[in-house]
Amino acid sequence: MSKSVIDEIGRERAEGLMAEAVQDAVEKAAALGLPQVVRVNGAWCRRYPDGRIEPIGEGA
Repeated sequence: MSKSVIDEIGRERAEGLMAEAVQDAVEKAAALGLPQVVRVNGAWCRRYPDGRIEPIGEGA
């Protein structure tokens, strides 16, 4: 049976690579003016790099 990538490189290294990839994606999205999806007071919202926050979903 073959090992998973995580088994081969180790969990700590895999988590580090994933964290770097996520941070890179966030930075690229911000540079393009794209929002992050975040929870604000229990509601899902889009948070734009300029600080603007827009609710998502019902009542939006």
